[in-house]
Amino acid sequence: MSRNGFAGIKLAAVLGAALGAGMIAPASCQASALSKHNTIQELRNLPVNSAVHLIGVITYVDEQGKLFWLKDETGAMPIKANPLPAGVLAGEEVAIEATTTLDASDGPGSVGLQKIRVHPTAPKSLAPPSEVLTGAASAPVDGANPPNQQRSPADLTVVRSAPSWTPPTIAVMTVILALLIVAILVVLARVNKLRRRLSEQAEALRKASETTQAISDLSRSMLQVAAQRPFDPQMPARGTQEISELVDGFNAMLSELQRRDRAKRDAEARLQHMALVDDLTGLPNRRLLTDRLSHSVAKARRENRKVALLYIDLDGFKLVNDSLGHGVGDVLLGQVAQRMKARFRQSDTLARIGSDEFTLILDNVQNRGDAESAAESALEVLKEPFEIEGHSIRMTASIGISLFPDHGKESGQMLRQADCAMVAAKRNGKNRIVAFGDGLGSAARERLMLEGELRRAIEEGEIKVHYQPEFDLATNTIVRFEALARWTHPTLGPIPPLSFIPVAEESGLIVPLGAYVMERACADAVTWQRKAGRPIQVAVNVSSVQFARDSFLEDVEEVLHRTGLRPTLLQLELTESATLTGVERAADLIRRLTGRGIGVAMDDFGTGYSCLSYLPKLFLDALKLDRSFVTELAMRQETRAFVQSILSMAHNLHMRVIVEGIETREQLELMKSLGTNEAQGYLLGRPTPNPMEQLAWGAGVATTREREVEAVS
Repeated sequence: MSRNGFAGIKLAAVLGAALGAGMIAPASCQASALSKHNTIQELRNLPVNSAVHLIGVITYVDEQGKLFWLKDETGAMPIKANPLPAGVLAGEEVAIEATTTLDASDGPGSVGLQKIRVHPTAPKSLAPPSEVLTGAASAPVDGANPPNQQRSPADLTVVRSAPSWTPPTIAVMTVILALLIVAILVVLARVNKLRRRLSEQAEALRKASETTQAISDLSRSMLQVAAQRPFDPQMPARGTQEISELVDGFNAMLSELQRRDRAKRDAEARLQHMALVDDLTGLPNRRLLTDRLSHSVAKARRENRKVALLYIDLDGFKLVNDSLGHGVGDVLLGQVAQRMKARFRQSDTLARIGSDEFTLILDNVQNRGDAESAAESALEVLKEPFEIEGHSIRMTASIGISLFPDHGKESGQMLRQADCAMVAAKRNGKNRIVAFGDGLGSAARERLMLEGELRRAIEEGEIKVHYQPEFDLATNTIVRFEALARWTHPTLGPIPPLSFIPVAEESGLIVPLGAYVMERACADAVTWQRKAGRPIQVAVNVSSVQFARDSFLEDVEEVLHRTGLRPTLLQLELTESATLTGVERAADLIRRLTGRGIGVAMDDFGTGYSCLSYLPKLFLDALKLDRSFVTELAMRQETRAFVQSILSMAHNLHMRVIVEGIETREQLELMKSLGTNEAQGYLLGRPTPNPMEQLAWGAGVATTREREVEAVS
């Protein structure tokens, strides 16, 4: 029950107690008076001015009302007072209150009373008590009888308890009791109503408290989520329906945020993985390699140990990628990574840091020999061909080595040194190992400088085109000029092609360089046609990078259109590497070129990648034998037989054979006797910026070189 309900019940109890007390108070007073009174016999021993309380029966009242006799169990005594005003008659029990005094008028043994107050022991009405009577009790207190009356105690009827519940009293008490009951019922009804109201208010307060607590928890959770972003805890739904719906919505929001946060963490983990690991091969990338190399160098420095770094670059990978497609190239890189990873220790770090570039960190090596052994092992795993989508691909690699602390003192320096050594390995013929040395450092700086200068030279038109003649040995006449790039640096002087062409191929500058040479050569060839009495072709070398471009055919057609040169006056000379891996694509492109009247020849045939089975598929116009055959022709009988076989095969395939490197009359006579169609070399003509000098304009007079050819024939 509520606090207000108890208060109402207490109020009703207090009212009932008050009414009951009002009813029983007189009786209580009388009972108190009856329980504490004096006897007539005790009056002799009381001091003067003592309060006296007597209870007895009135035995006599005189006619004048000036005296009455009072008798109790110890005796009787006269009392000078009139009891009639108090409504007391003879034979009734009364209570006397008075104060003792001496009264010598009646002689010794008399006791005087004053301030006498007479009360009936049981009230008969609601009349007030009798007034104070002042008198004296002069008769002796030895049980004497009143004057003129001699009665025995048996003659008197002593009433000890007069009736107190008279009809008027009962009626009054009934009314009071009814009023009390009505009051109690009214109070109880009000208390019950108040209790219900308080109960409703308590329930409302409870719900309000729950709502307040729910709002507080919700607010605290929101602040916690905003500050710390914990999306895991869920709040219980409580409070009003609106608050419960709000909590449900908040929990749903937390679930969604938790899902998004998990997705975000997963994405960040993937990004972190992608930032440190190569997605194609699963190997560490350049960033992770740099970090691990720094740790290895720091550890080696503390422990006074050596660390080796191998820089591995696949030879000819770009050609595979361009000719067979990026899909095949990606599979090839994955297989290369798997082979090398299986070969080396788990403690070593194998990383992919470029398109076809790998690095290997070797901890705790003893000397340079350990690093070279690991490099040889890397070359060994590449010897077996890679079988991919029906293609059998053979790969080699160029490897550079840098050692700590012999070469580099920190990770970045070691990486640059190993890269420099790898470039030197490529320049020295590829598929080999080169350790860094002092000379390589200066060579790397020179190469970097040369690349920058070559880029500038191409942009500023500093590259010039020289032309070397090619003779038809049957007619002893010039049939074409081969366009050759020449570079004269303003401060360094002439730079040979063997120095800047490899730099152009490695840096990608070969594409703009080749486009410039083709444009210049076609434009010059148009001039020849207006002055020559017969058609003179121009031969332009095409790198494998140019030939692998999807727009190569369109690029050639645009050059012919801009310069106005007829397609039949242009011969493109390809290297064997340009057609090695993508035979089908190369054959299709050559067929489209020759279909437009453009001649196509294979340059430097017989060096490196020769595969005779490809020749019938390529629809070439000519084969150009490398100068190395001319050098060995007079010294080795096997070379002569090989050249004869090539000539026979080429002629059967309706191809012309052009030989390079003719420098003596004997070489020219020998190649002519073998059935070579065309020849080129310093004996017949050196490269010159002005080919007009080698042409005789006018009545068909031959040049000096043509006369030399005739003399040989």
